[in-house]
This record gives sequence, C-alpha cells and structure tokens, in this order.
Amino acid sequence: MTVALESPLEGQRISGRRAVLRPLRMVTHQLRYDILSLIRNRTAQGFAIAMPISFLVLFVAIFGNGAMHYEGQLVRGSTYYVAAISVFAVVDVSFMALVISLVEVRESGVLRRRRATPQPAWAIIASRALTALVTGLASAGLLLVIGRLAYGASLPVSAVPALAVGVLAGVLTFACLGFAVAGLIRTFQSAQPVVMACALPLTFISGVFIPWAFVPHWLQHVSEAFPVRALAVALLDPYLALGGRSPWDGGALLVMAAWGAVGLLVAMRTFKWAPQDV
Repeated sequence: MTVALESPLEGQRISGRRAVLRPLRMVTHQLRYDILSLIRNRTAQGFAIAMPISFLVLFVAIFGNGAMHYEGQLVRGSTYYVAAISVFAVVDVSFMALVISLVEVRESGVLRRRRATPQPAWAIIASRALTALVTGLASAGLLLVIGRLAYGASLPVSAVPALAVGVLAGVLTFACLGFAVAGLIRTFQSAQPVVMACALPLTFISGVFIPWAFVPHWLQHVSEAFPVRALAVALLDPYLALGGRSPWDGGALLVMAAWGAVGLLVAMRTFKWAPQDV
C-alpha cells in the first residue's frame, strides 16, 4: 500500500486558498441571510421595488411621454423619467432604507448580538452594502425593462456599462453616507424623518421628480455640489448617448467618490453597534 505524502509547498497552497476563500464564504453567508430577510419583508420590497415603478407610471402620466428639453437636447419623457426614477431607487435602497434598517436592528439589539459572534464586523457591513447593490441593480433593471416595453424608453447597448458603473458608484456612495447618518441617529423613531429630510429636498432640486429645465438656475448650482445630482447625471447620460453624447461623466463620478469618502470617514467614527435609545 502506498501513502501519498502532501508536500510542504502543496500544503501552503491549500492554506493560502482557504485563507482567500474564507472571507468570501463569510460574506456570502451573511449576504444570503440579508437577501432572504429582504425577500420576506413585504414592506421593504414595496419601498425598494414597487414604489419606484409606481413613481415612473405616475410621472409619465402627469408630464406625458412627449419630447422635453434637457441641456439643449430633446429627450422622450419616459426616457428621462426611467433614468430619474432610477436615481430615486438607488437613493432609496442604499441610503433611506439602509439607514432605517440599521437603526432598527441596532436599537433592537440585533447588531450587538451579531457583533458578539465570531463573524467579523466587516463581513456584516459588506453584506449590507452588497444587499443594497443587488437591490439597486434589480430596481434599475426593472425600471429599464418596464420603460422599454410600456413607454418605448431606449438605452444604447454601448451605454449599459456606463449605467452599471453609475449605479455601482451611487450605491457605494450612499451606502457610506447611510452608515455615517445611521451612527448619528439615536432613536428608531427619528430615523425615517431624518432620512426623508436629507434625501427628498435634494431629489427635487436635482431633477429627479421635477424636470431639470423647471429647476431655477440658482438651485441647479446648489444641487450640483451634492451627490444626488451627480448620480442623476451619471444615470441620465447613458440614456442620452443616442444623441451623440458620451455615456460617461467623470466629474459626476468624482463628486460621488468625494462624498463617499467623507461618508466613510464619518461612519468610521460614529457607527455604533449597541442601542443608543437609552
């Protein structure tokens, strides 16, 4: 009988492979739990999926599907609102819903109990961010499909990577801001009013709910300093690429990156695992 002996080099390779796969398994396990929680939560599904779709139908019904002017270019109303409501969907799932859910699980003691497990904190945070990313991509994809089938909204195939990068950048930016704001909120009762007060005014002046041409010029200049307008530009440009525009806007991505970095720095100092409503 022969016995195969494992060489030291092979043992190092196996150990290295396990060291690489272990963090991935931890994040995947937590991600599966968070996505299942989202699927079983009808209220969260309504906010993440149903509300953006209903907004698309409502705003196209109000403003019509005729041509509108956007920065010197004619664009179909449905095309504009598919992109604009996609902005709201990203802000909704990666900022508003994230902050509310984080404060809820923190104040109920769930975060503290998870923190006491062997699972590292970064895996829990990464899973929350990935859940927001999956939900944001799903919502933007559904809006694109419904806009295309129901209203004839168009997106060039060559602009799909720019749209995906815009959604990714938006989710990461607002997730960082979400963790930062969640650390500043002390009670679950105040979570929803705070996020609404932070997000909704910016969506109005950023051309999300109101066509950009209707926003006063001085408010346009104000909104350009904030990440909601940067996300709107990053998601609108791909839809307008048929008119000869580039689907990429580096300036918008830089604005989101700057806000994301600020949010991350604040979150590192303010995010808490234990209940604060005491």
